[in-house]
Amino acid sequence: MLDREAALAFTGANSVFRRLVTRGAVLELVTFGFYRFWLTTDIRRYLWSNTEIDGDGLEYTGRGMELFLGFLIALAILVPVFFVYFLTGLAAEREQAFASVPLYAFIYLFGQFAIYRARRYRLTRTVWRGVRFWMTGSGWSYAWRAALWTALVFVTLGFSYPWQMAALERYKFARTHYGTAPGRFDGTGGQLFKQVWWIWLLGLMPFGTIFGRMLFIGITGRTGPITDDPWTGLLGGTMVLAYALSLALPFLHAARKAVEWRWWANNIRFGDASVRCSLKTDALIGIYWSAIGMGIVAALGVSAVAGIVAGLLYLASIPMGLLDIASEVSTILASAGIGIWYIATILTLGVIARIYLLQRIWKRICSACTLHNADALTDIATAGEAASAIGEGLADGLDFAGF
Repeated sequence: MLDREAALAFTGANSVFRRLVTRGAVLELVTFGFYRFWLTTDIRRYLWSNTEIDGDGLEYTGRGMELFLGFLIALAILVPVFFVYFLTGLAAEREQAFASVPLYAFIYLFGQFAIYRARRYRLTRTVWRGVRFWMTGSGWSYAWRAALWTALVFVTLGFSYPWQMAALERYKFARTHYGTAPGRFDGTGGQLFKQVWWIWLLGLMPFGTIFGRMLFIGITGRTGPITDDPWTGLLGGTMVLAYALSLALPFLHAARKAVEWRWWANNIRFGDASVRCSLKTDALIGIYWSAIGMGIVAALGVSAVAGIVAGLLYLASIPMGLLDIASEVSTILASAGIGIWYIATILTLGVIARIYLLQRIWKRICSACTLHNADALTDIATAGEAASAIGEGLADGLDFAGF
């Protein structure tokens, strides 16, 4: 049957992923972060292999060493740039400030280049039913487009964001293939804007209110509500409203991401096959708030353990007279302890983010999607070549790539 619907399913156990990322965080700690390239590979293999489309799982063939070598190559490009900037700073402070503009512009462009190359790498390492995905196109061409769109989004206070998303996705999918089946993205900025305009407006309200209050103070010189002036009293009330609305920002972010995922998935095409997604607008709110709650609990837990250990060491040092005879050593140990506490907190929060904001969201999205006209992909032949990991290495090392 030509228009047959095929289910997407995620079969991975939460406990398996939790152990994987916890073990990876410990190895990141003992390897000073270098294990992250292999952890990224393990995470992708877990997610890919447990994602089934029409009963067949995806396969990820990338390797951690590819990411590591790509990162080293990217560093070989960036280090000379930073070295020139450093020499400029030694020559003259004024020239250093001027050099910051092209430096940051280059870093942004190179980051966008890396994002495009990272996607190209991941696709060529993704196989379904023995056929590989692949991608063509120029990373630098994508970077210039992304930069111009970002400038427009900034100028329009985010109003043009939906059109940026649509334009960049069309550029990427026009160069994406599954074997001999060409990719296509049919989404438009207008479609997305109709679904997210109210989220964008509510998200701007607290910032707009605070800015308006600051502008009013700058013009009138009044810093607080005055009982005989209804205008300042009203502004005081709007500040309370602004702070209340700011508490809703995580909800709004979760709703926006759900809308974007649904819009994105519903407009994917490969040949005559397409994806249908029924993800609800509120589907990710619980996941985001679970991540926030667990993050707070974890940060407090790590801090409590660190405080208890520090207290015990302090009490043990009193009868031994260490506080008097080795104050310098105590200072060094205290600094080291703060460093360990900081690293432990970051790694713990990283584990929570990977569990909730990666695996749980991935699982939720898969459960809401189906592949329409699945039989159109049954006779697809293999095509394309594996891409280099040079951009992927940089993107992963600087947290640009995502998954």
